[in-house]
Amino acid sequence: MSAFTVREALPDELDAAGCIVVEAYRAHGGPSADEDEYLGEVLDARGRARHCPVLVAVDDERGEVLGSVSYIPGRDNAMAEIEREGEAGFRMLGVSPAAQRRGVGEALVRACIERASVDGRQGVAICTELGMHAARRLYERLGFRRAPDRDFDPVPGVHLIAYLLPLPAQPTTAR
Repeated sequence: MSAFTVREALPDELDAAGCIVVEAYRAHGGPSADEDEYLGEVLDARGRARHCPVLVAVDDERGEVLGSVSYIPGRDNAMAEIEREGEAGFRMLGVSPAAQRRGVGEALVRACIERASVDGRQGVAICTELGMHAARRLYERLGFRRAPDRDFDPVPGVHLIAYLLPLPAQPTTAR
């Protein structure tokens, strides 16, 4: 098993990044094939990259994209859903089924947490489907806690549950 690196996606990696997230969602009980509009949005990592950073985990030996996530820098971002003032978030996290159990998903989430911390955010807010059990276990293990007041139904029949990870206050330096 080779190592991997998490970084912002290069333009020629964006199509693969979108495909991997769709593949991961389908493999783990995410949106069904009849939800074409949403899956089209998930597939369009190139479009998301115009609004927010798309991060990828890339196999160090083969250069293959193993996973992807879209980092939402704040509530005013076009991709924001449940972020509040001072919070960042992430959406559309997915790992290729062939690359799972290598820590790729955790590394992508940690990269978003680190970015939020560097950006001076007070927390990271996310949402997921109830049936995404592996994702929920990961979030809870990393310290995310349920934020039921932010749960919502983006479309009829789809209920998203929210999580929040408060971040430590950043020390200010005197000038």
